[in-house]
Amino acid sequence: MSQFFTMSTGVINTTPMDIAGNRNLIMNCIRRAASAGSRLILLPELSLTGYGCEDIFYVQAFIREAMAALKKTADEMPDGIAAAVGIPVLIVGQLYNGCAMISKGRIHGIALKQYLARTGIHYENRWFTPWKSGEICEIDEPVLAQKKPVAAGDVCFILDGVKVGFEICEDSWVAHRPGTGLYARGVDIILNPSASHFSIGKQAVRRNFIQDGSRAFCCVYAYTNLVGNESGRAVFDGDSIIASGGDIIYQSQRLGFKTWNVHTVTVDLERNRNNRLLSSENVCHPWNTSFITVDNFAAGSSQDGILTEPAKLKDENEELTACQAVSLGLWDFMRKTRTSGYALSLSGGADSALCAMMVYYAAVQAAAALGISEFITVLKSCGIEVEHPAGNTPVIEFVKNRVMPEILITLYQGSDHSSETTRNAAESLAGCIGAKHYEWKISNLVNEYERLVNTLLPADEKLSWENDDTVLQNIQARVRSPGIWMLANKFNKLLIATSNLSEASVGYCTMDGDTSGVISPIAGISKSRILNINRYIMENGLEIDSGAGIQTLEIPAVELIVNQAPTAELRPVEQTDESDLMPYPLMDEIRRLTQTLNLWPKDVLIYLKNGAFGRIYDTEYLVKALKKYYRLYCRNQWKRERFAVGFHIESDSADPKSFRRFPVLSNQLKEQIDELDSFLHNT
Repeated sequence: MSQFFTMSTGVINTTPMDIAGNRNLIMNCIRRAASAGSRLILLPELSLTGYGCEDIFYVQAFIREAMAALKKTADEMPDGIAAAVGIPVLIVGQLYNGCAMISKGRIHGIALKQYLARTGIHYENRWFTPWKSGEICEIDEPVLAQKKPVAAGDVCFILDGVKVGFEICEDSWVAHRPGTGLYARGVDIILNPSASHFSIGKQAVRRNFIQDGSRAFCCVYAYTNLVGNESGRAVFDGDSIIASGGDIIYQSQRLGFKTWNVHTVTVDLERNRNNRLLSSENVCHPWNTSFITVDNFAAGSSQDGILTEPAKLKDENEELTACQAVSLGLWDFMRKTRTSGYALSLSGGADSALCAMMVYYAAVQAAAALGISEFITVLKSCGIEVEHPAGNTPVIEFVKNRVMPEILITLYQGSDHSSETTRNAAESLAGCIGAKHYEWKISNLVNEYERLVNTLLPADEKLSWENDDTVLQNIQARVRSPGIWMLANKFNKLLIATSNLSEASVGYCTMDGDTSGVISPIAGISKSRILNINRYIMENGLEIDSGAGIQTLEIPAVELIVNQAPTAELRPVEQTDESDLMPYPLMDEIRRLTQTLNLWPKDVLIYLKNGAFGRIYDTEYLVKALKKYYRLYCRNQWKRERFAVGFHIESDSADPKSFRRFPVLSNQLKEQIDELDSFLHNT
């Protein structure tokens, strides 16, 4: 006989330290799930406090506040449903990352995370201690006001005969994952509350361990993630995936603009129990393992529910999802800082153009997802006053004509070396997306700085392009900074910096020039991908999901951006970025191999030589490119330490605070770079 069970996952957009606000989102999810007939709902990792609290996790008063909020949440629970809520737990002076099982008026127990994330943007070992497999303790917090202590550790639960266990985020990414032990205990459902940052290609990895976990452990495997730009650098994608017996039966839309959402399925537990009979696993039953009975969980049945069938899965479109992640990050950055939009020095090039389009995309998506009334309410909280449109004004038209002039200020700052091509591209793009656009010339400012410096120099050392190329380029970029900062300050805007991942890696940027800003939305995207994204927008537009079908947001002016070579326009002669550096695809591959595989330069050379780039370039050229890359990379770590906050989008990042740490002072890989010449001479 089948045993159907209806359960939900909740996705919320948390804010670090906002316990009251996060709890409100959690309660919205619990009530929605209960109204849908769910017996159990899973919320994300550290959902009560927020994941990115950083060193506030050291504040014990904060941890106690979170525990009090957990008790209040349990007291307000509807009847007939249990909830798994992420929370930090203090035990004998050590902090643990936990997930509490609660129902009406009761906290039944807390599962604790066994493996802590320490790669990429995660530094959990700084605050948390890993829990040991198989161990259980009791905590007696006065704030919980319960008759008996609460069990915590490697605990499982029984809800009306259904056995439930946990893998918390990183637990599922390791070789010896806790799911193996949960299988030995006969668990029916494994819950995975996560705070797993977005990066391109990561969803496919998640799918694999969720799908394979449900198959190997003969269970229902439910995964849910935070959504949105929680604390500045990380964008969470709100992925919610449920698998059963090796089939993914539900996968949510990602990167949504709603602050909370609930996904509900009905699963057949008996089907997985039957699959255990076919398993070749010889289980040594851990009879001493404690199961906590959720004893006031109202008995009931979901036999009348409609069984959720396997889902139809779509492969990730890398260009589109990168845009969705950046635009969501920008929207949350604006609304959480209560700032009235952005200011941008719009050069007419690929980088600043993509930044501008992402502000536009963010506003359109937010209006479509939230509805016009709620959208206007959020804008008002940021100091932006717009009237509700009359009649059935289309969302895109409303945002472009009424909202964008209030959200985005753009400024084209031409120099003596700027072209009509970039000027026209900037003006056309700003008009196409509805930004409030200005332009002025910086020539007089540049000339005055040159004059002042020349008054300090002897006649034979006056500034010249032959001797002072970098000096004369940089002053143009730096002169552009004060003016756009003034506009940003005047109109309460966040200044956008336009550095990208490729150029940041080698320091091909001007400090206090194009790096000036509060937020650098494309800092986590390689230049190769930026060029591909702009072409994708030109050819396909961008998807808008209004709930009533997919619309296309078209930005025709992007064609003027795509049809020009990337150039800084800082020299009196024709200049392209790739001629200053190297071909972007090659530079991005060097960066990727260095930062994701952690290889020495010679090993990177071997990879390149034996791969596709070895068929395009000879060994001598590759050695030359590698030497340039590493010398620039090592020399410019101080720049990377000063960059504005950026979003993590690719699998790697140049941000030392969110991915790769590198010493500001070092031997600059001298011996390793010299090895390249030796390798070349011996081949």
